[in-house]
Amino acid sequence: MFSRVYLTKEDHKILQFVEEFGGITIHETQNMFYKTQIKGYEIARRHLSKLVSYDKLNVSRDYDFNQNIYYMTKKPPRYHDMLSLDYYSELIKNGVNIIYFKREQHWLDSKYSSDAYCCYNIGTKIFFDILEVVNTKNVEIKKYRELYESGEPQQLNNYINMELGGHTKEFPRIILLDDVRHKANLFVNENVKVIQLDLKLNNFSKLFI
Repeated sequence: MFSRVYLTKEDHKILQFVEEFGGITIHETQNMFYKTQIKGYEIARRHLSKLVSYDKLNVSRDYDFNQNIYYMTKKPPRYHDMLSLDYYSELIKNGVNIIYFKREQHWLDSKYSSDAYCCYNIGTKIFFDILEVVNTKNVEIKKYRELYESGEPQQLNNYINMELGGHTKEFPRIILLDDVRHKANLFVNENVKVIQLDLKLNNFSKLFI
C-alpha cells in the first residue's frame, strides 16, 4: 500500500542543508532549525529519523565524532569537516546573518587551504573569519604570515564588503578550533586577530567580544 510522505518546512530545509554541505548531526539540526524549542534536540532527532525512514537520508556513526551523521548518498563528511559545520550551526544559533560561507577555501592558487572562510554580520557589524581545525595537525602560523603578505584574503574581504556597499582592508580573524593549550603566542601579525576555541565550542561567545 502506498504511504504518503509528509515533509515539513523544516524537513525541506534540513535536506537542502545536507545537499549543500554533505551531512548534518542532531546537534547541528537543533542549532539551526529547532533552537527555540524546549526539547529541540529530541525534536531534531525525530525529524532526522523520519527522513531516514522515508529514504531521504542515510545515517552513519562516526566514532571519532561520537555522533550520528546524516547524509544523502555520498560518503558522510569527515570529523574534520563536521567541526566546520558545528561552527556554522553555532553562528545560526547565535542569531547572526551569514553572508558567505565556504568550506575548503583555497588560497594562492591552491598552495594553501583553510577549513572554512566565512563572512557574517550582527546588526551593522561585519565579521570575516578564517576557520582552522587543528586537532590532527599543528597550528600553521607561517602559512598565515605568508597569506597576510600576499594580500589575497584582504582582497576577498573587500570584494564581499563592496557587494554590501562597504570597503575594508582588514585581514580575516583566524578562528582556531583546538583543545591544546599552546605555550607559544599564536602571533601572526599585529593586524591579525587569532581566537582559539575548544573543539566543543563551549567558549563560542569569544567571537563576539
